Amino acid sequence: MKHKTTPPYFTWLFTDHYFNNKQGILKFIATLFGFFMAFYVPGPVMEEYWGGWIPLFPVILCFFAVYGFLIGIILQPYNIYRKLKRMNWWERMDNDFK
Repeated sequence: MKHKTTPPYFTWLFTDHYFNNKQGILKFIATLFGFFMAFYVPGPVMEEYWGGWIPLFPVILCFFAVYGFLIGIILQPYNIYRKLKRMNWWERMDNDFK
């Protein structure tokens, strides 16, 4: 999508970044999966820990993996947008490499 001015973040996120190609759609699905796992995982993991079936270290690693994935997949598009904005990507005349 060719913009003459810098688009707002959410406009860029849902048009150019997520729904422009198959890779973007997979990122969107992975983001939804990350939100689902952030709400689903803590209950069963803590139930196993409280029942005495697993030690504390795997519980901590499980939370690092789930919430680290979610934070990373949310911040990755923001960092791309910030770098494109800093480069004045949308104000350049010859930025259509397709």
